[in-house]
Amino acid sequence: MTIVEMRVHMDCLGCKNKIEKALKKLDGVDNVDVDMYKQKVTVTGWAEQKKVLKRVRKTGRKAELWPFPYNQEHHDYAQHYYNQYYTNPANYYSTYNYRKHGYNGHDHGYYQQPPSSTIFDEQYSSMFSDDNTTGCSIM
Repeated sequence: MTIVEMRVHMDCLGCKNKIEKALKKLDGVDNVDVDMYKQKVTVTGWAEQKKVLKRVRKTGRKAELWPFPYNQEHHDYAQHYYNQYYTNPANYYSTYNYRKHGYNGHDHGYYQQPPSSTIFDEQYSSMFSDDNTTGCSIM
């Protein structure tokens, strides 16, 4: 029996149900446990790791193998993650994690783009308001 743990980006209960339903249809899967709080999916059964990852990615969700070791007891994963990936960023290893089987770097997780700046200042937005009736006149 194998245990496959993945980090899967899930936004809502619909995403959770979609992933759970897709994995339960896969041959060799006995149990699917989805933890929305940790963004973690645990699959137990006889299914191969590659097939499980492929099935989750077919649902349109970003999935990668869980970067922490499997342990029954509760660990402080945040500290373990920080020590493992940020103190020595030159630590690369081969995995099945994204697109092609390549190497993972120190930047796991999801990149969030910084908020875009506003194009217009506040004075431009108030120029065409109903309060300022002469603001739209041409001189």
